Amino acid sequence: MRILVTGGAGFIGSHVTEALLNAGYSVTVYDNLSKGYEEYVDKRAHLIKADLADIKTLKDVLNGHDGVIHLAADSIIKDSIDNPEKHLKLNINNAINLLEAMRHNNINKLVFSSSAAVYGETGDKSVKEDDYKEPLQPYGASKLAIESIISGYYHSFGINCIMLRYFNVYGPRDDQMPVTRAVPNWFKAVLLGKKIPLNWEGKQVRDYIFVSDVARSHILALENCRGLHSYNIGSGKSNTMLDILESVFEAAGKRTEIENIGERPGDPHRLIADISKIKRELKWEPQIDLKEGMKKTYQFYINHLESLRRI
Repeated sequence: MRILVTGGAGFIGSHVTEALLNAGYSVTVYDNLSKGYEEYVDKRAHLIKADLADIKTLKDVLNGHDGVIHLAADSIIKDSIDNPEKHLKLNINNAINLLEAMRHNNINKLVFSSSAAVYGETGDKSVKEDDYKEPLQPYGASKLAIESIISGYYHSFGINCIMLRYFNVYGPRDDQMPVTRAVPNWFKAVLLGKKIPLNWEGKQVRDYIFVSDVARSHILALENCRGLHSYNIGSGKSNTMLDILESVFEAAGKRTEIENIGERPGDPHRLIADISKIKRELKWEPQIDLKEGMKKTYQFYINHLESLRRI
């Protein structure tokens, strides 16, 4: 089976590409390399350096493929707040271009990289897929809008889709510019002897999931891509950001000074996945715990110090 992966040179996309190849799929990576790196694309994959705005190239490249995994997007929350119009147009228009190219080529299997950002504030409970959604920033709004557009294409044109709502993904290769995520920034600070930037005094509660577990969920999604379904991709476990910081210190075997930098717009106070649905329906659950995942992540940065210096 031939699968096209948009954004396959990025952090999560490169791991998804590897997982597909290891599972026996033929993979085409479609990436403009604006944030990803060619060096992270598995040599077994066919890399097309192109933009999703180029609808003609997209239609031509998609010919002969059996399914699509769509990860390409501007996922920087700060970008979405600083320039919401540009952010929304980019993410939504690119998704529409992809859906039109799929329709043109009669491709009816799509796995969409969505986000827990669609939910907003969730209170003290773990969030389920059918819970109320009120995004706190344009990024989450773009993902929720795309989910609605996909629903329209499913009901009108028969494009089946599994929508995977990622929680906080971490792991090797998380060094695409600009990096605003906590874990790579904290490893950089520890290894290069800088202060740790900390929002909200580390009191936010988050659900961290290792990237290889996330990648594995895409294989199951492809294998079960019938109808229209959404699934949370998280560990189902809650940690404060101070807990996450302690796991970074433990993995690195050293500490550094912390600098509290206040609140950050668009941040929910608590966001934890209820993963009972995907466990039940796709038989997926995390295999890498936080301690092991942080060790693997630390080892990557130790072996690729240039990655830290460019973020």
